[in-house]
Amino acid sequence: MATNDIKLGINLRKNKNSKNTGFGKYYPEVDLQETLTLRGFANHMAKHGCIYTNDVIEGVLKKITQCLPELVSQGVPVRLDPLGTFVPTCSVGEPVINIPAMEGADPNDVVKGVHIRFYPFGQENDNITSRRFKQEFCSLEFRNIVDTQEVTVNGKTKKMPILKPIATAVAEWKAENGGGGGTTPPDDGPDNPGTDGD
Repeated sequence: MATNDIKLGINLRKNKNSKNTGFGKYYPEVDLQETLTLRGFANHMAKHGCIYTNDVIEGVLKKITQCLPELVSQGVPVRLDPLGTFVPTCSVGEPVINIPAMEGADPNDVVKGVHIRFYPFGQENDNITSRRFKQEFCSLEFRNIVDTQEVTVNGKTKKMPILKPIATAVAEWKAENGGGGGTTPPDDGPDNPGTDGD
């Protein structure tokens, strides 16, 4: 049972890719809020009945952000129970074609990038993998239909999100279709909110 009173907003985006089997259907995505800074996170923690002040918490968090990359860059996975483990992985640049080619090969050519991956903890009561996390922590509510619109800013074209509250969209559809009577709305074509199928 979810313990969080603050709802996790779920938006819906229409699939506009006519080659996809989900064409015309609406798919969920999280309604992301403003990103919290390290200082903001420390202040949040301090307000949760913590005996430490926000400056002490911020200092510890800053030390984590320094030490964790250092250890991971040395091939040391770091597990922060009960959240999960930070692990180094690498992406390929040019693969080594055979054993003789290994002699004198430069790992900087073979490895395109090194990434820090986070794997949530998934055991017993500390399991925060997807379904358990939803069940234990998240209270969901529908919020908006998301569409994208291309706008030009300083000579550059950008895609900007457009949000329409789902309740408004449903009310508009009912008004246009005589109240709806509990029936499922028909597919209303590619001009409505949804994905670009990317």
